[in-house]
This record gives sequence, C-alpha cells and structure tokens, in this order.
Amino acid sequence: MADESTSPEPIILACAAADDTRERLSEELRRRYSANYRILASASAAESADLLRRAAANGDRVALVLSDDLTEDEHDGTIFDVARRLFPDVRRGLVVRWGSWTDSEVAQSIFTAMTRTLIDYYVVQPRHTPDEYFHRTVTEFLLEWERAAGDHPPDAIVFGRDGLPRVHEIRRFLSRAGIRFRYAAPGSALAEATAREVGAEPSDSPAVRLADGRLLVDPADGELADAVGLTTTLPSHTVDLTIIGAGPGGLAAAVYAASEGLDTLVLERESVGGQAGSSSLIRNYLGFSRGVSGAELSERAYQQAWVFGARFGHTREVVGMEVDDRCFRLTVAPGDTVRTRAVVLASGVSYRRLATPGLDPWVGSAVFYGASAVEAKAQTGRIVHVVGGGNSAGQAALHLARYAASVSLIVRSPNLAASMSAYLIDELAAAGVAVLTETKVVGGGGNGDRLDHLVLRHRTTGEETRVPSHALFITIGAAPHTGWLPDAVLRDDWGFVWTGSDVVLEGGRRAWSHERAPGALEGSVPGFFAIGDVRRGSVKRVASAVGEGSVVISSVHAFLAEQSAEKG
Repeated sequence: MADESTSPEPIILACAAADDTRERLSEELRRRYSANYRILASASAAESADLLRRAAANGDRVALVLSDDLTEDEHDGTIFDVARRLFPDVRRGLVVRWGSWTDSEVAQSIFTAMTRTLIDYYVVQPRHTPDEYFHRTVTEFLLEWERAAGDHPPDAIVFGRDGLPRVHEIRRFLSRAGIRFRYAAPGSALAEATAREVGAEPSDSPAVRLADGRLLVDPADGELADAVGLTTTLPSHTVDLTIIGAGPGGLAAAVYAASEGLDTLVLERESVGGQAGSSSLIRNYLGFSRGVSGAELSERAYQQAWVFGARFGHTREVVGMEVDDRCFRLTVAPGDTVRTRAVVLASGVSYRRLATPGLDPWVGSAVFYGASAVEAKAQTGRIVHVVGGGNSAGQAALHLARYAASVSLIVRSPNLAASMSAYLIDELAAAGVAVLTETKVVGGGGNGDRLDHLVLRHRTTGEETRVPSHALFITIGAAPHTGWLPDAVLRDDWGFVWTGSDVVLEGGRRAWSHERAPGALEGSVPGFFAIGDVRRGSVKRVASAVGEGSVVISSVHAFLAEQSAEKG
C-alpha cells in the first residue's frame, strides 16, 4: 500500500482484486505519474471507499479512480458512486483485460456502467511497459479532470459580485475562448491580495486580471478578445468567402474552404462553438467514443481551420448585407464593412425567452438561457431546474447532477421519447434527475441576488406548485438571428432561410429568376448559402451541421467559378 499521508499532489487510485492486475496497474501508474500524482492501490471496493473518505476528510484531491470492481454496497453503491459523491470532478475508469469485451458478461457490465453513469469509460489494463494505449486513456482522463477541477495556474482571474450578470458573462466568454481562469469573490483572500498588488480598492464591479499583470475593469467582449490574443480586426480587401457564425457548421465550412484555397473569413458575434460549445458532453458524435465536450470539439475545429489559413473576426456582429453584381457588402458593428464574393450563413439559433417577468431580475446570474457548462460547479449543493426536452437540456441536467444537490428537468410534453436520444433518457434516470412532465414555469422569486423558488403549473390540471430552486437553465425554442438580412433573402414566417429547390417551390420565379437552379444549400440570392440550424428544414444535430458545412463548399466553388466565367 502506498503512503497515505496527506499530500498536495492529487491522487490516482487503482483498485483491483487480483494481485497481478493491481501490481501491474500501480507499477505502470507510478512509472509515469508519480512525480505529480500520489498513486494509491487497494484490493477491494470497501478498502478503496475508506481511502476516498480519508482523502476527503484530509482535503485531498482525487483525480482518477481505476477499478475492476463493480461490487455494490447496500448503502454506498459501487466504488465509482462513492468517488463521484465525494469528488464531483473525478474521472472513473472500469479496468478490463484485453479482449475481454468478447465475453458477453463483460460487455454488458461496460454497457450498464456507462448507462448508469457509474464510469466515464473503460480502460484496458496495461500489458507491457510502457503501454502507450493505456497511458493515452489515462492522460485524457487527467486532462479532463484538470479542466473540470481548475487544477492549473490560471491565465486570468475574474473578480466581481456573483450576482452581477456581467460577471457570469465574462466567465462564460473566457471558458468558451479556452482561457483558464479562476473566480475570486469579493472579500476572498485572492481578491484582497490582488487589490493590494495592483493598488486598487476592493470592488464588487467586474474586472479581469491577466497573467501578464494587466487589469481590465468591466471589459467588453471585444476588449477581452483582444487582450487574450483573439483577432477582432477585419480585412480591407475583398475575400472569397465570409462565414457568419463559428458553430460546428461554420467551423466545418471554414476548414474545407481554407484547405481548398479559398480566402476565408469567419465572423462570430459571441464565442466560437455556438450552442454546441456550451455542451458539457456530446456522447453521440462520430469518432469520440467516450464523448467530447462542446468546448473541446469547438477548440479543435477552430485550430484546424486556423492552421489552414482561415481568418477570424471574434466578437464581430454582422448587422446588414447589400448585394451588387461584383460582391456582397456586409456591415459589421459598430460600423465596419467587409467585401466578399460569397457568404455562408451559419449563425444558428437562440433559445426562446420565457414569458415570465418575475424571473427577469435573475437573468444572467441565476437564470441562464442555454446549457452553460461553466456555471455547473457554481451550483454545488444547490437545487437546480432545467427547462427543455431536447438533447442539450439532457446533457446540461447530467452535468449539473455532478455538483447540484438535486436536478429536475421540466418538460411540456408527456414524455421525453420524441425529443431526446434514448441513451440520455437512460442516463438521466440513472443519475437521479427528476423529470417533471406536462409542466411549465410560470413564476419565481428570491431575495437580493439569489433566486430561491419557482412556481410551476401542470399543463393539464392547471395546478400550481411553489418549489425551492436556486438556478434555472432554459433550453427551449429556437429563434434564428436573421432580422438583419435584406428582403431578397427568402425566409419562412419564423425567420429560417429557405435553400435549394425549396426557394423556387416556396417563392416561385419572383424569388429565383435565374436560368440555373439554386445550388445545394443556396438561398434566394445567388452566392448566399445557409447551413445548420438557421436553415429551414435542417436536422438539429451537431453532426448534421458539420456535414452541411463541408458539403456547402462545393456549391461555393461552383458559384465562384460561374461568377469568374461571367466576368471573363
């Protein structure tokens, strides 16, 4: 047994009943990680549970639990249950022998453990030294833990009263931009020490201290973007293609356009990743067997587009568009212009606001529109509600369940089957998330900065219930941000853009007077394309948006070639 004395190093715990498995696990872990982690080994789930309780009592941190033992104690559950209760950020891996997945019982144990959210994934025990396949899984677990636990030197410190919406907005922006930060509440030792260091009076107002010593007081998003090295400037020359929106669809379009030689500009008014960027875990995206957070998927796609040469205008909002025979002219707030030969609109949708005025005072501090993963840890020990029946709502509820005392999902429909993936429904049940069907939020209230209750109404009986609640996450409805488009761009009654053959079917020759048919994903203005959620008839899935982003570039090439031929 390893030394159990307290240590600042985070703990990796290896639990295995078989001596050879335990020895192989602990030895391989010590060889690679003992300089930065304390490696503990145990022979049973009961012994491991005792180790974890002592670690929690000592104030230690546990980064990873690896175990081949799924034994359930009638009071504590499995060792993985104990680990998650005591250390919400911990990563958990079920250890299996190589090839054992051909055994139906082993395979079923993996499926069941995943469905019950007992484990994050399975780990094949090391077979030789060094076993890099084993270490790849372990290091991915440790990276995920570091990101979730904030166990790293910060690139920025955020100050300000937690009840101020702008403080939350700054934290979300930095998180989505991949900037590691810590939050220092007014009166905390970190806030007081920093105020003394910079010679400022302690304040409740939003501020950001960067690693290089700069202090930004109540910075706008554009100032933040510039400060952390994100480009906000726009090109003065005419570009081949401008992509509006840097969600999954826009990023995919940028990767394919830039890699195929097009001079490509991407404009994003908020954060790279769009709605998907706030998802805590996307389990059903192709190629990520353990799932991938929306932030990581977005960061990878952004870097991929950037190294191909795509340029980005961060925190730049397009507010108008004009078209002539030579190019599109995009008006970018506050008053800049971009000239471009073609446009791909990938701006996605925004969640619909609840018509509940009683909740307005807490919007941005306790009432959030969207499934913001960065807010989850702030809900530790609190009572949380999530409104929505789609996958984004389910993912948010699951992530919140790591930290909150209780999580309830509020849905208007009789069940979740028609709107949510089956795996998420099963995982919600296993995580203890309550599902309140045929229910809607009609009110709420609290004291000062804190929300303390909601009023719920049953849609059938009309019965109203007051329930305690400290935070509300709203992921319902979908409204496209297309009001700035000119009338020439044909949209439906809700603002979604018609594309392809639907342009002619819906708008007739008035909408499309050209001899050729509209290209795939092309709108009613030649050279203007729409992809992803903003497009009428799109499938609301990350993979679908990525697919459309890759496919649309073929149509862009065809349009640009046609345009060049006409000018030639």
